Amino acid sequence: MVRHQRRDRRGRDRARHARLAAAALAGLTAATGAGAQQPARPDSARRDSSARALPPVVTTVLRAALDPLRAPFAVAATTRAEVRQARPGLSLDEALRAVPGVQADNRFNAALGEKITIRGFGARTQFGVRGVRVLVDGVPATMPDGQTTLNHVELGALERAEVVRGPASALYGNAAGGVLQLSSEPSPAAALGQRVRVVGGSDGLTRLQSTTGGTTADGRGDWLLSAARLDYDGFRAFSAQRSTRVLARAGWEGAPGALRATFAWVDYDADNPGALADTARTRDPSQAFANNVRQRTGEEGRHGQLGLSWQRVVGPGTLDASAYGLARRLDNPIPVRVVALARTAGGGRAAYTVGVGGPAASAQGPRVRLAVGGEWQRQRDDRQNFANAQGVAGARVLDQLERVTNAAAFAQATATLGARATLLAGLRHDRVRFAAEDRLVAASDPDDSGARTMSATSPSVGVNVAVGRGVHVYANAAYAFETPTTTELANRPTGAGGFNPELEPQRARSVEAGVTAARALGRSLAATAQLAVFRARIADALQPFEVPGAPGRQFFRNAGESEHDGVEAAATLAVGASLSVRAAYTGLDARFRRYAVGDSSYAGRRVPGVAPRRGELVVSWRGPRDALVAVEQRAQSWTATDDANRGRSPGWLLTSARAQAPALRVAGVTVAPFAGVTNVFDVRWDAAVNVNAAGARYYEPGTPRAFFLGADLSGALGRR
Repeated sequence: MVRHQRRDRRGRDRARHARLAAAALAGLTAATGAGAQQPARPDSARRDSSARALPPVVTTVLRAALDPLRAPFAVAATTRAEVRQARPGLSLDEALRAVPGVQADNRFNAALGEKITIRGFGARTQFGVRGVRVLVDGVPATMPDGQTTLNHVELGALERAEVVRGPASALYGNAAGGVLQLSSEPSPAAALGQRVRVVGGSDGLTRLQSTTGGTTADGRGDWLLSAARLDYDGFRAFSAQRSTRVLARAGWEGAPGALRATFAWVDYDADNPGALADTARTRDPSQAFANNVRQRTGEEGRHGQLGLSWQRVVGPGTLDASAYGLARRLDNPIPVRVVALARTAGGGRAAYTVGVGGPAASAQGPRVRLAVGGEWQRQRDDRQNFANAQGVAGARVLDQLERVTNAAAFAQATATLGARATLLAGLRHDRVRFAAEDRLVAASDPDDSGARTMSATSPSVGVNVAVGRGVHVYANAAYAFETPTTTELANRPTGAGGFNPELEPQRARSVEAGVTAARALGRSLAATAQLAVFRARIADALQPFEVPGAPGRQFFRNAGESEHDGVEAAATLAVGASLSVRAAYTGLDARFRRYAVGDSSYAGRRVPGVAPRRGELVVSWRGPRDALVAVEQRAQSWTATDDANRGRSPGWLLTSARAQAPALRVAGVTVAPFAGVTNVFDVRWDAAVNVNAAGARYYEPGTPRAFFLGADLSGALGRR
């Protein structure tokens, strides 16, 4: 009898420890590799969480639903609490804290946008995102030519961010040195739900967001509508930004399958204060570059896009199809030019997935899942450049129509090899065609029309093996390619139209090995950990440079070869149900192996814009009714600013804090006040560097100490 009682007790202990480890993995995934956002639960449910099993933890950024511990590639995810709880919603870097391998730099300059680098991929960009593939609610934010703009992303509606760290062209094609997948919040589980967020803060920060949505009584249909207005004067002179964003989404599941539509729209206007030289930054980091003010640099634009997706069981498998279209117009004065761009783009993707082996072959489902399909995208840019006469468009110096077409075919297999091993393999072929029609032709200006075609076949393979209780090891090899964007091809130092005939795509080969673990350490402790080491060889890396006669305008050339060697480590510790500690570290040695410009050789020099070391530590306490207190520390080593490594951006250590009071119920409305302070100790630091800038204007200053205060108000009717 006693023996049976001990067995039962040991069984209950093992079950409790397993649930605790699962809770740590699900709730603390920002640093360790991935996790699904869990639905909010009443306090009574939280207190009794040891008596109920949590939903399975999965990630989908690898285009397959995988338990993160079994993923054969380095994946990471952040949940709602990390993405937006008690945050001002000013920049996407807020959603990517404590993710190793990811360098998300908020330039505090909306005319340029965030700079997102994954394992050194994307470091070259002066504006927007390059080298990293981005999807927002399943709709590509990365264009067929590889350039990404994120002005339309409504940060206050984000629920989840997933990341693939390292080359993923076999899954996503062009410019996939890393992948970022963003998902907006689910619709309220009520007939009608309403949430309003109000935020105010330093430097004229004002943000107002209203989100309304609902779910039908039978649970088959849902909808969401979110609108937000942001006004921010900025801590630097001439850095104000204004934006209005709208997000709309609707879905239905029935006999035709699962249908979903997503619409996003933004109207924005932002000044560009420009980067500073070292002496100017030291004297007054809040100033703007005088020539930028004189030339009224900045960006004003509108962007709208619509995405549709459909999923249905067809025969023995599942058919997934999606399509999107977008239109974008912008007016972009830079120091020497006024760029006017009208863009339309669209495309579609279809994949058929079938399982081989059947449920009888494995307790976890089919042994092999095979997906095959194709993707097609098209981009049309009507580009005109004018001389900049103090912000006014002068003489027209460029007028051309640019078209980009990307056609791809792909196959992907996910295999369960017994109870311990998972294999993921992919193969994709992309063909990208660029064509330019020069419409500014004269006797002294010849016709520069032309076309270029760039193609690549991208393989990848990875395997994950369980080696102990809650411990897995993995290894992978992958390939990535990245074409120059239309902007990079069109910006020619000679001033000619058409596309630069000398600029080639960059290509990368990567190998990686790592270990992931999730364990209960006692009755009230649970931990997760991840360690990854990798090497990437990059041929013909796309490298920016400026010339003295055109400051602020970037041109591009190919570096011979570079090598990125790195180590990434992350860990979380959950103490009971309230206290958690997350830590992440990235060490990256990115250097040129072969690279010469004229008589100068840069072999052995560090790749500029890539910090050799980064670390983050987040300590948070969660109380009843969504109360939160969190302290974040971020550290970064010095960063090279130019190919010759003559300039360095100093390292820094920043401390920030945020808190949310317990939610109160007032007249049927739930009110959750929050507040925070960034850069608590008012450290001087560089938020980003402008690589190879003319006049050594490398430095983009970060904000001094800043405060914000806000509140979330929510309510629901007809909860189902």
